[in-house]
Order: sequence, then structure tokens, then C-alpha cells
Amino acid sequence: MNRITLALALAPLAVLRAGGVVPEGRIELRSAKLRAVVAGNSAYGPDHKAGYSGVAELSHAGSADLFVPAYSGLNFEHIFSGDAATYGRDIFEPRRAAMALHKVAEKRVELRQERTASWPLRTVLTYELAGEDAVDLTVACMPLEDAWKKHGYIGLFFASYVHGPEDLAIHFIARSRPGKGDAAPRWVRYLSAKHGEAACHRAAGVDWDPPVDPGFNIALAGGHSDLEYVHPFYYGVARGKAMIVMLERPKGGAEARFAQSPTGGGQGNPAWDFLFLKRGYVVGEEVRFRARLAVRDFRGREDVLKAYEAWSGEKVEAPKG
Repeated sequence: MNRITLALALAPLAVLRAGGVVPEGRIELRSAKLRAVVAGNSAYGPDHKAGYSGVAELSHAGSADLFVPAYSGLNFEHIFSGDAATYGRDIFEPRRAAMALHKVAEKRVELRQERTASWPLRTVLTYELAGEDAVDLTVACMPLEDAWKKHGYIGLFFASYVHGPEDLAIHFIARSRPGKGDAAPRWVRYLSAKHGEAACHRAAGVDWDPPVDPGFNIALAGGHSDLEYVHPFYYGVARGKAMIVMLERPKGGAEARFAQSPTGGGQGNPAWDFLFLKRGYVVGEEVRFRARLAVRDFRGREDVLKAYEAWSGEKVEAPKG
């Protein structure tokens, strides 16, 4: 992974004790253009609420915070299996469970969660500034017992609550699902009509949707749209800044999906999210995937494509439409 020099905030934000644990539960990272505060599950300051981990504050070149001050981005939101026997649980268990913030090297931090109340999943989330304008997220998780066996997949969900963008939609290159419309790739501006309605977009070529029992209660992980993304990235624009979410192409029974809500962070504050699904998991074996959130002045779609190509190593043929 790319690394840059980062600056830690003055005490008490960056006081490190006990083998790298940050007892204050938050730490500030800086690059040439980004300021990011990574937080655990505890509240801090006048605005940030308990239960929202990940990038609690993010600004580019001195801009205002791009995330809703009470919430966060790249927040570990849900663990799910689609089994109705789990529907009575708190769907936000990853928000409630104990989470420790560690400084593990000069240039990165980790959030570590041993498990949640009901889900036997050990999770380590690594956040690292990359280049001058990106945050890399690496998720490493290990099932400690088989709590997902009914449908045979582990579902994880990550949310980003964006503060007052001029356009609530996300943009990506997509085609229609087979039998649902135009099969040609094209740029899509997508905003679901309401929370949970046609909110989730799978990858092109995938012929599987995760089975769920009736009454599935995580709206944004259901509600499949008629679209399939062609490349695993999307972007939105907030106050002149492009926020580009790039996902690693998973392998070996894994896949990633986009999800979004026009009101996830409150009226006028959309949620620009993604989820990760893993089939063929093995108890006691680690599962990993990577994502990048890049922030830059919005200079058009071609600049977004260049950012994704530089990170992924892929060459993207931009559609005409």
C-alpha cells in the first residue's frame, strides 16, 4: 500500500499509551491536503455521537467537514446473514460493541473489535492515508464460530454519511441487469426514490443475489436495483469536492456492492455506502478486502477515471453516454 508522512494532532488527541492504544478513542491524521479524524465507537466533542466509527471528520485543502458532524464515513454498520432467526437482534451491533483504536505504525491506525454481542466475528479495520488525498481502508475479519451457515455467506456493511452535498446522487458506469434494459455500459447518475428502494447495485456478470428470509430488516443491503456496475468505483460531489469510493475486485466467493440512501444521514444528507459478501468462508480463517476513499477538487469524470485507474491498475474504457 502507498504511504505518506502523517502528522498526529497535539495532545490529548494523539496521546499513546499501553502498547499503542489510544484511550481517547480518536486520532487525527494529516497529509498534504487531507485532514482525517479516525474514531472508535465512543462520542467526543460537541457533535460526534457514540456508535459511529471510522473517519469521523474529513476535510480536503481546508474545506468544511465532508461528513455529517454527528456521524462518520467508512463506518462499520452491519453484520448480517439473511437468517430470520437473527432479525430480533440489534442490526447496529458493530456500532455498540467495544472497539479499541491503536497506532500500529507511524502512518496508520487500526480499529479492533473482538466480536459483537451476537456475531462471533473478530474484525480489524486499518485506516491509512495514501498519497496526498486518499484514505485506504483494509478490512480483516475472522469468523470464530459458524453463525452464518443457514445461507452460507457473511455480509458486512459500511456507511458514509455525507454532509449537505449539492447533488445527493452517486455516479458510476453501469449496465442494466439481464432482461431489465440496455446492456450497454453507460454513465449513470443514481438516486433512489426513498431509503431502501432499489438501493443496492451488484457487479456486472454476477448471477447471484444473497438469499434472505422474509422480513429482512437491513433495507440498504436489500432492495436490489435493475443496474449492475461495470467497474467497482463510484463518486459523488459535495461542495465542489469529488468523493470517490473505489473497491477491490473480490475473488474466491466474495463480492462487493454499492448501496445508497437519499436520507441516510438525515434530510439533505445522503449515505454513500458499500457492502461486502463472502461465501465459502472457513471458521478460524481470515477474510480480507480493501477500499479507498479519495477526495479531490471535482474536475470531471475523466479525472475520476484516472484516480481509479491509478489505484486499481485497470484501464477503463469510458462510455460515450
